[in-house]
Amino acid sequence: MSSFAERTQASREVYIDAFRGLMVLVMVQGHLCDTLLSPEALAQPLYRLQQIFHGTTAPGFLFASGFVAGLPRAPRSVGASLRRVRRLLFVLGVGYALHLPYFSLWKTIGVASPAEKAALFACDALQVIAVTQLAVIALQLLARSRWIAVAGAVAAALLAAGPAVWASGLSSRVPPLLGAYLDTRLGSPFPAFPFSAFVLAGTVAGAALGRQGPVTRRRRTLATGGALLATGALLTWLLAGRVDFWGVSPAYVLVRLGGLVLLMAVVEAATRRRLPGVSPVALLGRETLLVYVFHLYLLFGGVPGPPPLGSLSGRLGFGAAALVLVLMTPVLYAAAWLWHRVKSRFPHEASLFLAFLTVAFVYEFLTRPW
Repeated sequence: MSSFAERTQASREVYIDAFRGLMVLVMVQGHLCDTLLSPEALAQPLYRLQQIFHGTTAPGFLFASGFVAGLPRAPRSVGASLRRVRRLLFVLGVGYALHLPYFSLWKTIGVASPAEKAALFACDALQVIAVTQLAVIALQLLARSRWIAVAGAVAAALLAAGPAVWASGLSSRVPPLLGAYLDTRLGSPFPAFPFSAFVLAGTVAGAALGRQGPVTRRRRTLATGGALLATGALLTWLLAGRVDFWGVSPAYVLVRLGGLVLLMAVVEAATRRRLPGVSPVALLGRETLLVYVFHLYLLFGGVPGPPPLGSLSGRLGFGAAALVLVLMTPVLYAAAWLWHRVKSRFPHEASLFLAFLTVAFVYEFLTRPW
């Protein structure tokens, strides 16, 4: 039987999926530690060490989503663009659905606390991916063949304007739904300033690096990653004491981008050597939305019900948490494998199933009185 990598090589570069899969695995590990570790474990140096690696996952997730969008050489047809818009709107809807305090519009309006409403409007990973990629589609339609250069310029403008936007307090003077995309004041973990820059940079990298042959791509990837790291290091020195490096600093974004570009080169090398474990990781990367939503439900619950792992919250040491991760990973993989197989064998039926779930969810949300 052919491997997942062999079956998908013709239509999609497997190293990108493997990179996304690696990011989602580290993301699951980080969320699991944040949720299940006891206060004593959270105070240990080992937890702070894992935070360094966990901090890479969201930028990597955003960067990889943009990279895939930048790969096509020919302009998308109107029909293909509309299908992509539909998928992105679905992702955006899922992002907000994950933040719902109650499975009822009327209860959300009438009972939700200010903190719950702020959490509902917060800009999280799915929101910033969907909104930024919708903006990329608009750039492709408006700028046509120059869209790559325009996307790079927009990314640079976001980085340059970010510190001023955060310092202005503008987010508190506009509607919360909009303000959540500007900074972290309203509780957004990944506002557009600066995190949209990771998505935009990914689209530029997908066009400039992903379209090249393996040898040229490796050479350009190493040069690009090194240049980004050097520029980020220089900006870190220039902006020291002026802009918080771990917040909206352009230096932070450039250093993270440099590391991500180099990491992608490492993942591609591992993929080409067909190292053990690459294919299952790539499958997880292919179905990142499912894995993302499923692991959040397992750890945090949501409107469907309480979290299955909720009884372990704040009670485990590192050893027990590692065991939970080991047991949880095959469950996530099995869900990704099953859904990928259904989509591959019955694509029309899978689309209808998602459409049915969406309509049923919206109907229930709008009509439930409480």
